[in-house]
Amino acid sequence: MSFCKNYSRTCTKSAFPKTTMKNGQSCKKAPLCTCHRGSYTLEAAVVLPLMAGFFAAILFFFRVLQIQTQVQESLIYASRRTACEASCTESPAVLWASAEAYFRSEIGKYELPKRYVNGGTPGISLMQSNVSNCYIGLQADYQINLPIHFFSVDGVRISQKSNSRKWTGDADDGIQEDYVYVTENGTVYHKNRMCPYLDLSIRAVEAAGLDDLRNKSDHKYYACSECVAKEVHSGMVYITDYGTCYHTSLTCSGLKRTVYMIPLSEVGGKGPCSKCSVSSKTSE
Repeated sequence: MSFCKNYSRTCTKSAFPKTTMKNGQSCKKAPLCTCHRGSYTLEAAVVLPLMAGFFAAILFFFRVLQIQTQVQESLIYASRRTACEASCTESPAVLWASAEAYFRSEIGKYELPKRYVNGGTPGISLMQSNVSNCYIGLQADYQINLPIHFFSVDGVRISQKSNSRKWTGDADDGIQEDYVYVTENGTVYHKNRMCPYLDLSIRAVEAAGLDDLRNKSDHKYYACSECVAKEVHSGMVYITDYGTCYHTSLTCSGLKRTVYMIPLSEVGGKGPCSKCSVSSKTSE
């Protein structure tokens, strides 16, 4: 047995067969174990470029996300600034020119679009934008060049949009409707948001003196059916200026008011508040 220095395995003597040349001289063939050297080189030549291409594709993906973020921020900035100018002019040509100027000014602050977008920042087109309706609709179309060309694919085409409503105010259709305030479980509507019935004005009092207390409408206080399990004879309770119940917990639903503002035509079967409706008529 003989030991091959290049590999950690043994080779037999048969691995060195003798051959006879035409001139009668003998020579030895290369050992069989040396035939594997070329296979490792071939595998490295195939695998390493594939791994490098894989990592390059991942890095390119994140680079594309960065560019998209910068383009989107520029579109939002341009559409909002142009929407503000819509209150001064109605010309689509003027608005489109303003949007183009705002976008070019903002996108010029970033370096990545200049380096990776095909044609640089001038290669980003806004020709598909629409500013003639109620919105400033900007659309950016551009192509990002690939770091490595695959067959006939040399880039990634991207399209992004941003819409901002023009600052022209509400449309006046000639119909003016009053708005009123209602609560979730209330049976009346209120014309004044500061109506005392909407402002709870919670205060703590001694339970022992409830029999002598009256609210501002001169009504007596009764036990709340939600938080008062039985009659309270001692301790502190909570009352409101216009409520008719006393409460033992500040988290009781009877001490909460969720106020909604709705059109007068949607009040349904709710009647007018006896306090704020009368006061509003008096002021008129």
